[in-house]
Amino acid sequence: MTVASATALLARAHGRMLRHKLRFGMRQNKLLSLTVGGFLVLYALAAYFLVARGLDFIVKLPLIGGLLTGRMVFLLFFFFFVMLVISNATITGMGLFRRRDMEWQVALPLPPRSLVLWKTLEGMLLASWGLLVLSAPILAALTRGYQEDAAFILAAIPALLCLVTIAANISTWVLILLVRYSRRWMWKPLIVGLMLFFAFTVPAWNANLQTLNSGDLTGSLNQILRHTEICMHPLLPSAWVAETIQAAGRGMGERSLFFNLVLVANAAFSIVITAWVASTQFQPAWHRVMSAAPSAGGGTTQPQFSRAPSRVGRWLRSALSLDRPSYALLVKEVRTFLREPVQWGQTAIIFGLLLMYSTNLRKLGYDLQSPFWLTIVSHLNLLVCCLALSTLTTRFIYPQFSLEGRRMWILGLSPVPLHRVLGLKLRLSAGVLGLLMVALVTVSGFSLALPVKRVFYFCLAILMLSYGLTALALSLGALMPNFKEANPARIVSGFGGTVCLIGSFVYILAGTIVLILPSWSYLRPDVVGTPTYDWRFELASLGGLALLTMVFGGVPYFFAKKRTKNLEYLRDL
Repeated sequence: MTVASATALLARAHGRMLRHKLRFGMRQNKLLSLTVGGFLVLYALAAYFLVARGLDFIVKLPLIGGLLTGRMVFLLFFFFFVMLVISNATITGMGLFRRRDMEWQVALPLPPRSLVLWKTLEGMLLASWGLLVLSAPILAALTRGYQEDAAFILAAIPALLCLVTIAANISTWVLILLVRYSRRWMWKPLIVGLMLFFAFTVPAWNANLQTLNSGDLTGSLNQILRHTEICMHPLLPSAWVAETIQAAGRGMGERSLFFNLVLVANAAFSIVITAWVASTQFQPAWHRVMSAAPSAGGGTTQPQFSRAPSRVGRWLRSALSLDRPSYALLVKEVRTFLREPVQWGQTAIIFGLLLMYSTNLRKLGYDLQSPFWLTIVSHLNLLVCCLALSTLTTRFIYPQFSLEGRRMWILGLSPVPLHRVLGLKLRLSAGVLGLLMVALVTVSGFSLALPVKRVFYFCLAILMLSYGLTALALSLGALMPNFKEANPARIVSGFGGTVCLIGSFVYILAGTIVLILPSWSYLRPDVVGTPTYDWRFELASLGGLALLTMVFGGVPYFFAKKRTKNLEYLRDL
């Protein structure tokens, strides 16, 4: 069997499985399908309207409108490319080295190249459909901005597909080579290097921010353009896509065709390199993963249990008022999180970026002495934190129950009942996320020089939103589990994950509207003076947010807890 025929066989088999799942899901969940479809349509319309209005505003800027528009296109596809590489590496890594079906697929008489090629294609499909959904209204808005017709779309779609293909193959190369050659001692020099990099770049960044805030339009524009030159590097595939789109928008058909052909050639060549890497590096990487010692106990494979908890463990148990089985369950959750570099790595990146953003809010260039801009920036900061939190809860909290898989019967027979397991997961996840988000909101509040009472207002709001978003994700994951799937990306990509994302977005939007009501009188640019807030209105706003939290977090949690009490999960295993 050739590599092409084996890959096609795997694709047909998984394609039939996917079609059956979609048909079954649409038959059994018609209301859910209509809800998801309606939300996607509303998103497309809203994104098209907002992007079109923004492009109209930028294009009309005198002298620099066209330059900024072109640079934004380069930046957009550069970040799309980086996101695709990271997400494809995560999903492909789960499929190649963490899935149970790979153990018997490797034993089948199939070439290793076909397995790697299929997993690369599968990861590309799972990671890229979101990009296509996100980029469709943006491309439509660009078509309107460039005043082009369907020929613009016909030139842009092949470029996007090639970008997706190149990103998926690059992530496979990086993943296999990391698994094959990475060693534990390499991470310490890497962390030190990153710390030194940030130590030297942050002062230069602050100096550049002072230039941006100086009021010199020419100097500010030069700083912005100089710091975005990396996205225009001629060897980046995202730059080729941006060149294709700009050439098509300006009516330069030959240039657009040239860059499309460049993308097609490089996409095909990336597949050839993936096949070569798979044939030479996959088997040693797979052998290294499978031969890894289950314990570091010097030859024995028997698990070693601690008979007595440590002093810190006893203090935590007494502080959290937990019995020993509940504390053991929390320890298990923490160790599982720390053993997953995908989880703590993405979480660290998101919170690191949010911390850098929060500490530099005052350097954004807005007149924060104006009540209008102070109100806008403070509430938008809360919205950004909530959206980042919803990303974490949907990505990591929602699949927690499903990832227990066929080991759920162990929890069912443990001294901790399943409904209490649900409560312990909520306490741990919401407590940690709530503390982190409160710290971020506090830092951003003092960065904006908000009054202490106002900072406390936002801290209470983000704490309730943290518990509400965590309860929503955890409860929906318990109500709609998928114990047959070991890949969290697949679990999140299902109907339940989509509903969780939609519910989180609606909850955040409603909560933001309720929280901004006490500041409604300052949402006018002509307002002057120091903003003052009536504590009664703020208390009523927090009460409204508490009611929303009970609706979006408490009600699903009630039904999830009720379901876990009758052990129906054991029937679904």
